[in-house]
This record gives sequence, structure tokens and C-alpha cells, in this order.
Amino acid sequence: ILDSVELHSRTADFKSGCGVPSDKFRHVFALEVLHLWTVKLHLVANDRVEGAKLFAEVCEQIWSRTEKRLSEEGIHWLMLSKNLKEVQQWTFGSMTAYDKAIVALQDTDDDAAFIGALWRNVYDCDPAANVEQVVTLADYTTRTAEHLQKHDQEEVFQGRISWLPAPEAAIVSREQIDLEKYMEPVIVPGKESNRIEFKW
Repeated sequence: ILDSVELHSRTADFKSGCGVPSDKFRHVFALEVLHLWTVKLHLVANDRVEGAKLFAEVCEQIWSRTEKRLSEEGIHWLMLSKNLKEVQQWTFGSMTAYDKAIVALQDTDDDAAFIGALWRNVYDCDPAANVEQVVTLADYTTRTAEHLQKHDQEEVFQGRISWLPAPEAAIVSREQIDLEKYMEPVIVPGKESNRIEFKW
């Protein structure tokens, strides 16, 4: 599973349509976590107990590989443990945000919360992010989640996942996009900025 997630996240072009850079570990890892989250939805939907167990095993593989990648990124070995813990907290935090946002989307058919979660976790709350590209990534992700539900459980267990192609261009079909609407769900009251500075 993890091999399939990593290969697609690293080789597909998510910069053209979604504006996600592919030259930094931070952004590539964010895409990997996003795709892994869509796999998690499939796993727990088909068999909650076994799916959760398999997902936990995949996470253990992630931490092992991530520690090696952080080292390759130049993180000093004395700081690896601290940075790996930060990565783990961020990973589970982002997936929790996606879980809550997808429930809101299913209940209200309003994608603002999901777009906000992506803006915070994939685009680092960058005020210069192109909202149409964030909307495009949200559309791609929800379509991918639906697409994976059609997969046989055994196919996913063995990592035989047929991913949807990355969007080639941003969605421009909406007559008007209210930037504030999409930013509002992730604003933290009392903070001048909720951008997060990562060392990785």
C-alpha cells in the first residue's frame, strides 16, 4: 500500500493543476498523507477492525521510512526523534481534520471545511495560495476516495491501486469563489498568523 501511495504522490504532477510543489519533502509528504487517508477510508469502510489494524501497520512503515528521509534531508541525528514526533503529530492531526471535514461535506454538501483543511495541511495556510487550485485538489481527493471504494479489498491490501490522474488544470467553472469562505474554517482566533514553520 505504502509503495503505491508514495509512487503516485511523487511521480504524478500535482503542481500544474493543484499548485503543490514537488521539490520539497514537506509538500510531497503532505500529498502522501492525503492519498493514504483516502486508502484508510476504504480500509475501515470494508472491514473496520482489520482495516484499522492494517492501517496501523502501514503507519509503522511510514515512520521507519520517514526517519530515513529526514536524515537524507539533512536533519541531524540528534534531532531525528524530535522531528519524527512532529511529523507523527502532524500526520494524525491532518487526517483527523480530513475526517471531520468529509463528514461535514457528506452532511451538508458544503466543501468549505474540506477545502480549509487542505489549505492548512497541504498549503501551509499560505495566503498566496491559488484558491481555485485548492478547490481542484479538494475535488480530486473526493473523487479519488469514491474511486477507491470500487476497489476490491484484496487489491488494496496488496497495493494494487489504480489512482486517478492528477488534475492537469485548476477548476475554473465556478462563477465566483469567496476566498474568505474557504479560509474561515482554519483561522485560529487570537493569532496573527496560523502558518506553521516546519524544519522538515
